[in-house]
Amino acid sequence: MGAIRSFTELKSRHEELAPLLMLRLGEETAPRKRDILVCGGTGCQASESEQLVENLNAVLREHGLDQEVRAQITGCFGFCEKGPIVKVHPDNVFYVQVQADDAREIVESHLVGGTHVERLLCLEPTLDQRVHRQSDMSFYKKQMRVALRNCGFINPELIDEYIANQGYQALGRVLNTMTPAEVCALVKASGLRGRGGGGFPT
Repeated sequence: MGAIRSFTELKSRHEELAPLLMLRLGEETAPRKRDILVCGGTGCQASESEQLVENLNAVLREHGLDQEVRAQITGCFGFCEKGPIVKVHPDNVFYVQVQADDAREIVESHLVGGTHVERLLCLEPTLDQRVHRQSDMSFYKKQMRVALRNCGFINPELIDEYIANQGYQALGRVLNTMTPAEVCALVKASGLRGRGGGGFPT
């Protein structure tokens, strides 16, 4: 990817890259059939999530699905005790405690056969049954992610995905359409506080 030298180029690059995230946003015109996101947090990496990605992609190639389906690392889903976590888009099926050896079953049962892998679904304690979607889990239901909203949604190692997800747009607006005084006023009005424990007011 070449350097982006203007706000206009940034907006143009965003338009070019937007299809990368279509499946995760539920858009039916996506160029692929499915995205498989595997948690890349440190806990999940310690439990071989990177090997899981390699295994998933290998089985996808075996079945000739590697042009239609892509498995890749994403940021931490936040439910570390249930890792490694795998999320399949656009189905929004959420698998927990997935081992590298489970890759074949996920591909052959879910992606090829159309049947979710029941044993890898999360057991929801409030219902005493396994649930298929992250949004049905009590752990997530009341969460509203702000600073961490891209974790579990984009690949943190691919800057193209960040740009596809409106990355740098706020910076572009600040540098090209606002005065310094307007920027200061906006920051003050936001009520943003420091992170890291101090919580210093703006």
